[in-house]
Amino acid sequence: MNEIVGITLDELRNEIIQFNNDINAQKLENLYHSKSFLEIMGVSRRELVHSNFIAWILNEHESHSLGKFPVQKFLELLVIHSQEIQLDEHKELFDSIIVTDYKLSEIQVETEKVIENVGRIDLLIESMISYNGKYEKIKIVVENKVSTKEHSDQTLKYFNYFDSTKRGDDIILYVFLTPISGLELIERSEPECSSKEFIQINYQALVDYIFEPAIERNIGDRTKIIINEYLQSLSQPTLDKDEEAYKQGLIMALGTEERSLLTKFWDKNQKLILATLYAISSDPEQEKDVRDDATSALTNLSSSNRDRSLYSISYKGEIEVERIRKSDIGFSTIHILDKHDLINEEIFKFLRTDRTCSFQLLKKLEEVTENEKKYGKYKVNLEPELILEGNEYFVARNWGKQNTGKFIKKMSKKFDALKYENHG
Repeated sequence: MNEIVGITLDELRNEIIQFNNDINAQKLENLYHSKSFLEIMGVSRRELVHSNFIAWILNEHESHSLGKFPVQKFLELLVIHSQEIQLDEHKELFDSIIVTDYKLSEIQVETEKVIENVGRIDLLIESMISYNGKYEKIKIVVENKVSTKEHSDQTLKYFNYFDSTKRGDDIILYVFLTPISGLELIERSEPECSSKEFIQINYQALVDYIFEPAIERNIGDRTKIIINEYLQSLSQPTLDKDEEAYKQGLIMALGTEERSLLTKFWDKNQKLILATLYAISSDPEQEKDVRDDATSALTNLSSSNRDRSLYSISYKGEIEVERIRKSDIGFSTIHILDKHDLINEEIFKFLRTDRTCSFQLLKKLEEVTENEKKYGKYKVNLEPELILEGNEYFVARNWGKQNTGKFIKKMSKKFDALKYENHG
């Protein structure tokens, strides 16, 4: 066969030569061909190991010399990822956390806290916190899931127990920690666990907000080595594992430099990667599971299979916007509604609160989270896209196929004269 997915043999040879001489590929090879200490010990995906590391870095009395910095960043992270239910309940506290107008004392961090007839808490953080003239006890209950899903409604049991034993003005925050991707996380309107009182965060957020910033602080070389070793264990794909609990290929989080290297690697070697996947998917010598995985990856990555659907939007039979991308469908709809003066008080409330698509269509700048900025969910680097009664709003982008369908169905039902046409 002289051609593979649009690449000739001569081109393939040239691509391989370029790959062998690509400095980014060499850096990645050095990174991924060396095992982290946790991998050597065979514990890189054990939940207790990760809970222990998080407990170590959050404990101000440990030898890392980071003091209260990690636990303060952890609290900030919880505020950023909180849903409306937590933001409303703890507004005064959360405002103090964001402006760092509070003090922590008597911090205790414990793993594997056993509560009889309830379960084993992966991570329990307790502290006294003073803010706005108040002095209260705060508890943070963390359920950590690395390779398995929640079972037996664990989070619901934990919430019921702590809520029923809560004393006076005690503050209790519930956290569901998983390796879910950043994009998946910001698309969710509620946590994956059974108790919706939990705040879901991911390991990537821990890397971005705690681990990498910690390395930049004035700490010893040994602490930097320990944190870097841990970061490497998070970024290594899990392979050659027989246990069902291990999710094959699972990468828990990536460091900033590593993400940049991998992005550049993909940009320079797309053809070679696609050709490799095709070769594996069609090789009878490979195991069927391997061929199926390669076929699935090829289908998802191949440019010929990308959804490039374009849409037209009409209002009262007149074409208002023609052939727009999915990413612009929310913005174009808002533009049409505003143009025809259709955004009354009721519609505005609907646009601000409806979560049919798992996210908020309109947000003020101060409401956009760091993750949403990072992944371009709202284009806050541009001018506001809607101004109403002196308030500036940005419109959600990065629409997936499923969310686009939900949005179109909802808006078409809300406005009979608003029509969408998919041009494939």
